[in-house]
Amino acid sequence: MFYEEIEEGRVYKSISTKPITGTEIDLFAQMSGMDLPGFLDAAFARGWGFKDRVTPGPYIIGCMMGLMAKQGFLADAVWTGATDISFKTPVVPGDRISAEVEPLAKKDSKRGGGLITYKWRIKNQDDKLVAEGTNT
Repeated sequence: MFYEEIEEGRVYKSISTKPITGTEIDLFAQMSGMDLPGFLDAAFARGWGFKDRVTPGPYIIGCMMGLMAKQGFLADAVWTGATDISFKTPVVPGDRISAEVEPLAKKDSKRGGGLITYKWRIKNQDDKLVAEGTNT
């Protein structure tokens, strides 16, 4: 799906969900240097009131981008920035996430295509909001 095909105000939803596994959390936490106990140790996370260890927020955002790109939403684009990122519900191993984006504005470029500002939301298998933000 190219820039010209994107409609402002329309909500685009991922057609598939992404299961989150403990192995993915381990790998992301270790590769990114975010190897903190809340991400790697279930007992530690439960001590903070979580039902299991939690998934790092940047990984969840990356999964959202992957879910949308797999179905062609701005698959040839580059993420240039985001604002108002908010994490609402923890994601733990075994959860499945889905994504949706809502284009708010388009700004044409002289080279063709352009910039799109859009609101994104990530939800879990229970349709609870996990995270949201706005790409700028």
